[in-house]
Amino acid sequence: MRTSDSIRNRLFRHDCRIAINLTRATFSGWHDRLIVTAMLLVALAVVRAWFADRAWTTAFWAAFGAGIFIGIGAGRLVLARLAFHRFDGLLAADALHPPTRRRYIAAWHGVGVAPLAAIMLIARPSLLIVGIAAYLIGALAAGLTGSVRLPRRIVGNKRPGWTIRAWLRRPEAGIVAAIILVVSLLPARTLDTNALMAIVGIETLLLSLILTIVDHATVRFMAIAGRRSRRIVFDHAKAVATFAAIATPACWFALGSVAAGMVAAISIAMLLLLTMRLFAYCLHGKRFADFLVAILAGLLALVAYFMPILLPLIALAILLHLQRRGAANAWLLP
Repeated sequence: MRTSDSIRNRLFRHDCRIAINLTRATFSGWHDRLIVTAMLLVALAVVRAWFADRAWTTAFWAAFGAGIFIGIGAGRLVLARLAFHRFDGLLAADALHPPTRRRYIAAWHGVGVAPLAAIMLIARPSLLIVGIAAYLIGALAAGLTGSVRLPRRIVGNKRPGWTIRAWLRRPEAGIVAAIILVVSLLPARTLDTNALMAIVGIETLLLSLILTIVDHATVRFMAIAGRRSRRIVFDHAKAVATFAAIATPACWFALGSVAAGMVAAISIAMLLLLTMRLFAYCLHGKRFADFLVAILAGLLALVAYFMPILLPLIALAILLHLQRRGAANAWLLP
């Protein structure tokens, strides 16, 4: 019976061992673990303070939304991992066995629910059931939509997407985006301040997102080829930096200092997010890197809301840590 259970659980144990080894390799030094521990403690304190000051309805919807988001993300990650095991893994037979596959999914969702439950207990114990229920709903939604894929269009042996991404990193793309922003905002000068600021913020965010598109394979190739992480950031940040340099003074003259400040703040935030993504891509695979950046971005957002005076220090510490780890991975195959 024990041998049978061991065979049934070996798929989960295999991935657990990979996750443990990856965590140890990522945070190998005591200073890495110290930084991560300090960040987690600060994040938990900020989350607890935020939930404690909110009305029950607001806290309910925040916990419900977070649970749904985490459940969907975890569900998609588990299904993607199962797809890998079915086609390319060493334990393909186990991944193709329905009972084993169900136990594997249940085990990883148990791992996902545990930290969420701990966070809910720390933040606001009355939200524990809400968070867990929302997580299960998100995981179920991910399972029901797991087979849905966006269609891919392949044109011969060419990859036009690469050319578009490469052009979006050039300063010319930043100039075009700044012109689009300023010209589109000129008719909105007659609106009231709140509506105008909302339009400025939305347009700036959308244009900045376009200018900070990153291809993970390209970044990994640069890192493997020995390109320094700072050089990689410089190559990718030209467009958004040019956009900020032109759009900020243009909005100052056309719309006033408040609009210019919003454009500058959003551009700096997107530049920080881009830098974190590039450093993370030099270190990890795309899925884990995006997950790590999402956690760090959420932490920085909470710090900016509750303790803005500490934001520059924490952001600098995160960037230095990622940059140092990325520099050590230059010339190394993933």
